[in-house]
Amino acid sequence: MTLFKCDVDGCLLPSVRRRGSCSLCERHLCNNHLKPDFHHCPNHLENETEYRKRSGAASVKEVTALLSRVNVGALRDRASAIRQVPCIIPDIKHGSSKRMMGGMNYHIPINFVDGVTWLCRIRRRNVTSTPLAHQNQLIESEVATYHFLSSHTSIPVPKVHDYAFHDSPSNSIGVGYILIDKLDGLPLSDHVLGEDDRKRVLNQLADIFISLKQHPFSEIGCLTSPGDLSIGPVLKNCTIDADQEGRLRLLGPFNSTSEYWRSLITHQIQLILRGESYTRNAIDAYLVHRFILDDMIDVITKDDEGKFFLKHMDDKGDHILVDNAFNIVGVIDWEWAQTATLSEAFSSPLYLLDVIDYYSGSNDLTRGELEFASIFTERGEDSLASAITQGRIAHRLAFCVGFGDVDDPEPLPTHFMGLLNATFGRDAPFNSWEKWRESVLRRYSDDDGLKVLIKRN
Repeated sequence: MTLFKCDVDGCLLPSVRRRGSCSLCERHLCNNHLKPDFHHCPNHLENETEYRKRSGAASVKEVTALLSRVNVGALRDRASAIRQVPCIIPDIKHGSSKRMMGGMNYHIPINFVDGVTWLCRIRRRNVTSTPLAHQNQLIESEVATYHFLSSHTSIPVPKVHDYAFHDSPSNSIGVGYILIDKLDGLPLSDHVLGEDDRKRVLNQLADIFISLKQHPFSEIGCLTSPGDLSIGPVLKNCTIDADQEGRLRLLGPFNSTSEYWRSLITHQIQLILRGESYTRNAIDAYLVHRFILDDMIDVITKDDEGKFFLKHMDDKGDHILVDNAFNIVGVIDWEWAQTATLSEAFSSPLYLLDVIDYYSGSNDLTRGELEFASIFTERGEDSLASAITQGRIAHRLAFCVGFGDVDDPEPLPTHFMGLLNATFGRDAPFNSWEKWRESVLRRYSDDDGLKVLIKRN
């Protein structure tokens, strides 16, 4: 049971998640075959120049292959038939516009003769991509999320005009896609805001949070069916798996926060033991996940009221489009959106965090966070203000559980100690990573999983 197996002939080990998918040599590799004596692709931390060169070539190859699958004529005919207006699709190729390609999707502009522009949103496909069955569910969930937002809230989002799955017999376009409006504006993260502009944006962002709060759900998961409000499994990458036959396995939906986090943590522990995740700090990651599961989840989830709210799961600031007057004209990229507790759904957007301070272990609120919380207090939304001021638990938990095999494993101790301090405050049982680690190594000395990892490492 593994999502991907190592591509080296004769190797039966599972591929490492994330880090084991090398876009340069286009292989899934296990932890053994990721070692420098076998895997010779440059690392961006050690040889940035060569890595950028190889990565650029791999990107050109990937996008060229993706666009070659697109039946441009069929796409043009489909869009024109839906809108009953002729359209033109410009020559599409890699590098035609730096904003056409994001981390997960490529966008083809569809220009109608009356000046309206749509985008054809296509999932990128390379060795880092999840199985097509998962990508199809992401398409359906994103469409369902846009339908919910446009029909139940006043949040500005692109209108969906059409969509199809990758392997649908009726899909003549050749790839899975979503046809959406192209919204004007530039990403908020591209701007340096003055004080008045920041307050203007935060007040509009508060409107969005308040609007989402008015529509609670009874389960944790992702919206799944366009046209209704049903909740399906969680779709973020760290939660997916496959059974012995290679069929996709997903977690959820969940009726409680405790059930949700226990399932996620248990799954991550399984991935660690299987050698698919946290391979460069497996013992530390195992201890962190076990400790959170055994000693912290009940505390963190004690205020679960059984109401859950839609959350944008990638809120770094590039998901918000603003015009020249800093009016929010669109909130985009909802593909990973899921429901969560009030405290998690309405914790500060990552955009408001000071990255340097946060990664150094500080749980202090930034000026922007304090201003954001004060806006909710002034509006009588005390629960949303508390979600901001107490949001470090949600932030740290997300970075401690399931963050996977990232390029740099060193932040895990910092994030965990930050979670410990945010959860227990002055009553935190340990004041240093070293003391905590020494204690839990003794505590779990007879644990079978820990014994496996110690022997392996």
